[in-house]
Amino acid sequence: MEATHLFSLPLHANPRRLDPCVCRDWIAVPLDKTVIGLWNLSDLTSGHSSAKPPPIELIGHDKEITALSFSSSKTLSLASASRDKILLWEIKTESLQEVKSEVFYSKPGEVSCLCFSNKGDVIAIAVESQIRLLKCQTVKPSAILEAHRSMITGVKYCPHYSFTLVSISDDRTFCVWDVSGMSLLYQSTIISPAPLISLSMNFVKPHVAIGTADGTLKVFDLTDGHDFRALANIDMALMVKKELSCRPQLETESGSTIVNRFGKKLSVSQDSANDEGLGCAQSSESILVIQYAYFLPNQNNSASWIPNLRESSGANDIMVEKSPSICVITSNACIQLDARSLQVLQCIDMHRSIKSFSFSESKTIGSIAFAGSDQNGPQQMIAAVGAMFEKRIDVITWSLCETNGVKHEPYAVDMDSLNNKAISIIPSSPLSSHSPLKSEILPSVTGKTVTKGDIATGKKKLTTMSQPLTFKSKIKSSGYTQAPRTTMFKPETSKSKLLGIGKVSSTKPAKQVSSLSKILKGNYDAQAGPPTELCDTFIAEHQATAIVNLNFAGDGSGLACAMSNKTGLMLKAPFSKQLFCSFTGHDGGINTMQWSNDSSLLLTASKDKKAFLWNKTGGDPLLILNHIKGSLPQNDAYQTIKPTGGANPKSSENKVFDKEIKNCQFYFMDKFILLTYGSTLALYKYHLSSERDEIKRYASGNRYKFVSSWESDSSCFTASAAVNSFMSYLAVCATSARNLEVYDLNKSVLAHSFTDCHTRPAHSIVINEGSCYAPQPSDAHNVIATSAHTDPIKLWDLRSKNSIQALQGHLNSALACQIAFSPCGNYLATGSENKMTYIYDLRKGTYIERLRGHTEAVTSVAFHPAYPLLATGSLDSKIKFYKSK
Repeated sequence: MEATHLFSLPLHANPRRLDPCVCRDWIAVPLDKTVIGLWNLSDLTSGHSSAKPPPIELIGHDKEITALSFSSSKTLSLASASRDKILLWEIKTESLQEVKSEVFYSKPGEVSCLCFSNKGDVIAIAVESQIRLLKCQTVKPSAILEAHRSMITGVKYCPHYSFTLVSISDDRTFCVWDVSGMSLLYQSTIISPAPLISLSMNFVKPHVAIGTADGTLKVFDLTDGHDFRALANIDMALMVKKELSCRPQLETESGSTIVNRFGKKLSVSQDSANDEGLGCAQSSESILVIQYAYFLPNQNNSASWIPNLRESSGANDIMVEKSPSICVITSNACIQLDARSLQVLQCIDMHRSIKSFSFSESKTIGSIAFAGSDQNGPQQMIAAVGAMFEKRIDVITWSLCETNGVKHEPYAVDMDSLNNKAISIIPSSPLSSHSPLKSEILPSVTGKTVTKGDIATGKKKLTTMSQPLTFKSKIKSSGYTQAPRTTMFKPETSKSKLLGIGKVSSTKPAKQVSSLSKILKGNYDAQAGPPTELCDTFIAEHQATAIVNLNFAGDGSGLACAMSNKTGLMLKAPFSKQLFCSFTGHDGGINTMQWSNDSSLLLTASKDKKAFLWNKTGGDPLLILNHIKGSLPQNDAYQTIKPTGGANPKSSENKVFDKEIKNCQFYFMDKFILLTYGSTLALYKYHLSSERDEIKRYASGNRYKFVSSWESDSSCFTASAAVNSFMSYLAVCATSARNLEVYDLNKSVLAHSFTDCHTRPAHSIVINEGSCYAPQPSDAHNVIATSAHTDPIKLWDLRSKNSIQALQGHLNSALACQIAFSPCGNYLATGSENKMTYIYDLRKGTYIERLRGHTEAVTSVAFHPAYPLLATGSLDSKIKFYKSK
């Protein structure tokens, strides 16, 4: 981004340091205590003229001017307030030299701020701690609103609700008023240690942004029924310091080109490169002005903005829609934020030299004491700022960066030139010739001694063990193969009963099974809304045990439950009535429990540095993944020491996992197993054999082998995710360095790395995979969500390689609360430490339901793939099920 200094306005005498009033191409500033200067910048900003336009002097006040405000209607009007009267100036572009005024109200008092209503017929003024609503030519105010305890610093009408007024004050609270009923709808608590000094309304959604004197930006939701909840809380002082310190070192040559962290090319002049204070942010930041900026739809392809009614999802909508921007002017910088993802798009350091139209060709603004800004074009902002000890006001303009919905080519900086290509969950090219995903594993061939006689006759050689006991070709059966006449004693071998979980029910309710089969035959009903009604509860353990992870099978027939007591459970529909089987064998708590694509196998990853492959019917593990290079040979499976006492060289080379296995899952439609341990992402091929030796029953033909691995520069992976329901080349991993790394397993490279994703390492990653019962647009699968402690949930678009939304409201400060996308892609559920489950609507950008029912923190959530059903697990060892109303 490159800012341009247009010209400077004379300040003369303005002891109050009033903020300049900016509306599109108009700027109003007091030239004197009683005279207003009005500038029209349309010719200058359009490039038709380079000379500073002359001011239009508005004379009419007898006492010092205390407040200015433009109307938001099509007919441009200016209201100016002083102790003696409030004047209304009607500005007509045809006759600019003859701006007439009329007295709107007499003797209003000491007005600190004012604003027009949406229709422009009412003006709200703030006098000390009161808000007075004035109509033209009236003797008394139509209403007086009192609730604040100190001077009011800002008032704004909500553009979505014409009778809603928001006010901020030095008492560090904000109030929401219903002017039709003359009542107070809401008054906040003290939300900041510093006074609230700036205010702006969002015209796209009923949101209000409030800035404080200590550099904090807060966004609140004014939607009916949302209880004026907080949507964002951003420390702009820390953000400015971080952005300026992350800038790359500028080259000293004039006109050199650099690329900032957003991928934009900047041209650097010789003067700016020689500045000594480059990238130095001041210690204090006050948010002086907040202004929302908006973008027009894409004119090049109008069809791209027509919604697809057949296949639609909230995840796809937020990728396509253009998000507004929040432009913030602080004491030392101008920042543009994405209003949805809260990511910094650009940052201008006011202590750095910028391009100027004046003869000096460069200008340095310095610290800002007062400012005003507005959007005067589809992608252009204009601002009038005043320095601390300068008797002038500088007018600057800059171009806005495009938000996520309008980006057409990747702009993020990759670590390798190969990574500059676009990445996508759905592959666009076939497998490469040397791809690890082409790896195969051949069935084992048992070695047998073959003699020449065997080859000649083609008959098997009779050994001592294979000969009949009578050494005859035929013997009469003694009847030992027949079933016994009486049933012998059968000991109880049910693992679920031994664990005290409950009796396995062999009977299946016919009605419930038939209703489930009907659900599985149809598609997911996206119009049913989110699951919000509590329908049933299942107690997984009588003692308090954490439900760490929940996952439904791809066909919806089962629910896998990973628990912290080293046990895994599988519930079969109806889920709250029947425990199908349990899985025991790990020596540590289970981290994840994942289904295969055909819903017949299960994988568990544990803290005991092992991963088990199970059949969904239970029993012993089919395969144990505990060695890095693959399965040990059958002779070494139970005997890793030579008879002579020396170590087996093969087993010594194939070491066991030395780190905890964070995640283990099926990959590439059950062809591979993908797991993370330490800082390694490993890919394995496995083979399950149906043959079994009746004599050596301990020896199994199931085995796995190492295919490839990828190392991270960070100390360890904290979470990972990959698609298994369809073929995809990508795997997404979160690292302890707070980065998000995307690996292309086809090319065996790091495709992209998102840096500084959260303030802490992400503990949960989920991909908008959808299900076979809920079709979504193909681009919607490129949305991934990450969650970290003390941070909002962030949504990322792999195509644009940037954050596209931030979801805030739940409480997650210590536990790893699971997150999950709904099959339709409209909702995202997350657990919370305040004993509730939050369901976010991705289209609204905030939560729409808070599900109660648990008595402890909710740690795991899962959506049913074929029905609007949500399962939630908690530290109270209970699984609750919610359905749509």
